[in-house]
Amino acid sequence: MKIAAVDDNILDARRLRDIISHISSDDSHVIELFETGEDFLAAAGDRNFDLVFMDIYLGKENGIDIIRSMQEKSPETSVVFVTTSDSHAVAAFSLRALHYLVKPYTEEQIIEAIERAKAKGASEPSGSTLTVCIGKDVYTIDQRDILRVEADDHKTNILMKNGSVYSTRLFFGKVEPELDSQFLTINRGIAVNMRHILKWGTTDVEMSDGRSFLTNRRRRKQLKEAYFTYKMDEMSDRIKKDDGTYSK
Repeated sequence: MKIAAVDDNILDARRLRDIISHISSDDSHVIELFETGEDFLAAAGDRNFDLVFMDIYLGKENGIDIIRSMQEKSPETSVVFVTTSDSHAVAAFSLRALHYLVKPYTEEQIIEAIERAKAKGASEPSGSTLTVCIGKDVYTIDQRDILRVEADDHKTNILMKNGSVYSTRLFFGKVEPELDSQFLTINRGIAVNMRHILKWGTTDVEMSDGRSFLTNRRRRKQLKEAYFTYKMDEMSDRIKKDDGTYSK
C-alpha cells in the first residue's frame, strides 16, 4: 500500500512513519512524507497513493482544502485526517474521510485506519458506503444495509436493517447526495433504500421492517416509475446472471 503523510510538524510525520514501519515489517506499506499541501498535490496525480494521512492545520494551508483538490486528481485515494481538534469532523465527513484522528493518536488507531483503507479497496465500487461522523467517531456504513435515511430536526437518522440507528449532526440535505442510486427520496426529509421496499402502494411504501411511509402526492407517478425501472433493471440483471451471459 502506498501511503502519504502530510504534516508541517516533521516530528509528528516521522512518528507516523515509524508506527507504520513497525506494523508492516514485510515492507507491504511504503510511506512518503510531505511538509506542505502544495508538495503533496504536485505528487498526488502521479503517485496514485492508496491512503493519505492529512494534517488539517498546515501553516497557511488547510488540509480540508488540500483534500478537495486532491480528489479531483486522485478520487480513489482514501483519506485519514489528523489534527489537534475535532472541530473539523463534519467537514471531514463531507469528503468521505475514512477516519478522523485527534493527536496524540495511538498505534492501534493507525492500524484501524489502514485496515479500513484495505477494506475499502476490496469492497464494492465507490458510492456503496456512507461515512458518518457521530461525536468524535467516524463510521463507514455499507449502504446495502441501510433501510432509510430520515431528517430529524437538526440532525439526520440513518436506520439500519438490523434495527440500529446512526444519528449525525448533518442536515438531511448534506447526507442525501452521498447516497447511492438505489435510494429514492419519496417525501421531504426521507429517502428509502429500494433494496428493502416490500410493497409499493397507491399512496405509500411499505419497508421490510413493516413500517409504511407516504409518497409525495405531486410526485407519485414519477416516484413509481423510478421504482419500477429499478425493479426491471434488477430482474434483467438476475436473468442475465442465470443465463451466464452477464456478470455484475
